[in-house]
Amino acid sequence: MNRFLNITTFALGFLFFLQGVLWVLSPADAADSLGMTLLTDKGLSTQIGDFTSFFFVVGTFTLIGAYTKESTWFYAPIALLGFAAIFRTLAYLFHGASFALDTILVELLVAGFLAFVVSRS
Repeated sequence: MNRFLNITTFALGFLFFLQGVLWVLSPADAADSLGMTLLTDKGLSTQIGDFTSFFFVVGTFTLIGAYTKESTWFYAPIALLGFAAIFRTLAYLFHGASFALDTILVELLVAGFLAFVVSRS
């Protein structure tokens, strides 16, 4: 992996990891940064648990892949981001959710970038 791709991959992994840390330290700020409000009771537990897990997996696996330069580490983040974009679109089409184009584009662009990095390995 060339130096530019490696630095960019580290930066993306670090940003996702930081978002996961934000979910642990300040869930209200993390939710607000994603345009959400915090739920209550079991919904709050699910929201914090699932979002923290999502961001930690994407961030950690991306960082490990960038550090080891082993492309297999990127497959989980690619899948998580790609499926998130698909299911956001389905939420819009079938469940009345707002179409979150900005978020979908970020997910697809990062997943596409990681797929590109895999293809260069």
